[in-house]
Amino acid sequence: MSEKLVARRGVTVNHQELEVSISQHTDEHFWRVAVRHPVGSSTTGTAISSDDNFLHHLCQSAVAGEHSAWESLACWGHRRMSRPIW
Repeated sequence: MSEKLVARRGVTVNHQELEVSISQHTDEHFWRVAVRHPVGSSTTGTAISSDDNFLHHLCQSAVAGEHSAWESLACWGHRRMSRPIW
């Protein structure tokens, strides 16, 4: 498998510690972001191609060490996990 973990960081969103992981598939040229709540089984994620400029840029910025990019990715995942069930 050509997908490798590139970076992982704990980020606090709304007083909840979330784990954000970024991996990259070198052969197929996409990133994968996963956001997980360490307590329980809440996880969300997505594969990101270079065509998705916003999330792709956030991944690159986070890997480069930009704290605000990690926060943005964690908030994105938190919103996806917190969607109301109708």
